[in-house]
Amino acid sequence: MKKWNYLPLVLLALCTSLTFVACGDDEDEPIFIIDPVMGTDEWLADSYTGTTLTDLDSRGMVMRIDTTYNQPLTIGKDSLGQLVLTYHNWTDHTGMSYGDFRILPLVTTATDEGVLISGACTDSLYKAGVGYPASLRVEGIVSGKEKVADLTINIDLAVSPKMTLKFTLKYEGTAE
Repeated sequence: MKKWNYLPLVLLALCTSLTFVACGDDEDEPIFIIDPVMGTDEWLADSYTGTTLTDLDSRGMVMRIDTTYNQPLTIGKDSLGQLVLTYHNWTDHTGMSYGDFRILPLVTTATDEGVLISGACTDSLYKAGVGYPASLRVEGIVSGKEKVADLTINIDLAVSPKMTLKFTLKYEGTAE
């Protein structure tokens, strides 16, 4: 009979001990934080130096072209206030330079990992004074305190009415 008197006390002690379970904060600190006053566009604006790996897709055959070190790239605003990516002195697989090309406007989205960048435009790229219609696209992320850019730039270059060369530039660079 006395055992039954202790049963409510044991149940109360058991319930009390289970309610004081510690909860840890399992979420990691965000890797990437932008000063809210600055904003993503101002944070991105910088000159970057890095490596470009180039793939060429010509009629369904993809080949790795070359590796270019210390390739400059700039992200900033143009005279109209649009965010623009400028790739300096792009050279194709034949060694001919098209000079600088620009992709604008850029769309940016801040995440915990960094700033996502995307943009597309149509322009002419000039080789030896001749303009070739080109479709330009960029996607990627800039992250970290050192502003590391990991971008993919696609160039569809119409070298003739029947032939378009598809270049994929894998760019990895760090802000200077």
